[in-house]
Amino acid sequence: MIVAAMNCSAFLSLAACLCLAAAALGAADASHPAYPLWDGQETVAHYARRVNLPETQTLDLGNGVTLELVLIPAGKFIMGTPEPKRVDEEAFHKKIVTGQAVLAVGGGILLFLLGGGILRAIRERRRFQYSLRRLIGMTFAAGLCVLGGMHWWYSKRSLEVVRAEYSAAMSRFKDADDFEKPAHQVMITKPFYMGKYEVTQAQYQQVMGANPSKFAGPNLPVGMVSWDDAKEFCRKVNERTAGVSPAGTWAGGTPAIRLPTEAEWEYACRAGTTTAYYFGDRKTDLARVAWYGAYIGTPHHPVGQKEPNPWGLYDMLGNVEEWCEECEGSYANQAAKDPRQAPSRQRFTRGGGLGSNARGCRSARRYWLPQNGLFDNLGFRLMLAVPP
Repeated sequence: MIVAAMNCSAFLSLAACLCLAAAALGAADASHPAYPLWDGQETVAHYARRVNLPETQTLDLGNGVTLELVLIPAGKFIMGTPEPKRVDEEAFHKKIVTGQAVLAVGGGILLFLLGGGILRAIRERRRFQYSLRRLIGMTFAAGLCVLGGMHWWYSKRSLEVVRAEYSAAMSRFKDADDFEKPAHQVMITKPFYMGKYEVTQAQYQQVMGANPSKFAGPNLPVGMVSWDDAKEFCRKVNERTAGVSPAGTWAGGTPAIRLPTEAEWEYACRAGTTTAYYFGDRKTDLARVAWYGAYIGTPHHPVGQKEPNPWGLYDMLGNVEEWCEECEGSYANQAAKDPRQAPSRQRFTRGGGLGSNARGCRSARRYWLPQNGLFDNLGFRLMLAVPP
């Protein structure tokens, strides 16, 4: 009996160890991307061919009303606003001094060889004579001058560039709110499709049978929708869209169509950029891509009239704020839990709206509202997951 009990105990211990090992392996596997990551350079069209996925998707909502989505590659990015590292100016100054020294040495040798020969020719009243030794020496000295000058110029130019980059990064960091920090790396392990435009009033009317917007227009973004309304819209689109189950999920229970998470939204908005906006840092250029800076209560603009981001998404900044999937939370504690399961009644919005200033339209900017809030400056766009 004692031996049997010992054998049973050992078996249970072994089983527990195997379960823990399997769980650990599962966690490790979950950290690996399901698709190849975007290389930071290729076009979306090239990535789509590489992973054998359509570059775009079109959802038929009925009665000739459609909703377009574009492929967003899997990849990694820095979410939030990072604090810049200080420039190591001493290292750059050492490189600059080294280049100057090499240039001075080369120039000195060249002057010695050329000037000495000329002075000797003048003193002896004869023509300047070239010798193979002198030519080799002058060639070597000229090479030192070129290399030293290039090293000096490149080092000086690099220092100016990193100073400008540091200044811009520090300006972004000072503009950021505390809940945009700490910046952290996020891996999007699977590509997904993001709505090319914000959901329009025509699309919302077709699916929901009503249009709550304050300013009516079929191609205007829908407004006056709560987070709950947006979720209900997603549910109904899942039910009526071909290619997904009647329950609106892929096999395994994964929702096919939903609101994007904050990470998915910011990743899609940035499109590989790290600047305040996806076109750069200059606020004066924001008007090219966004409707913003108007009085609250001003009618919105039809979607798709401004320039898109590099991945073909329109109005990611400005026009209307866009609901995201997560609950309210800081980056400092969101990593420890699934934010979509948090028991909060606050939900984050992204992108800024028509009434936002330039600071409120930054790619990393976050804002939160009650999930049942209704504002004419608040809409959403859809995200479509690829099959697992």
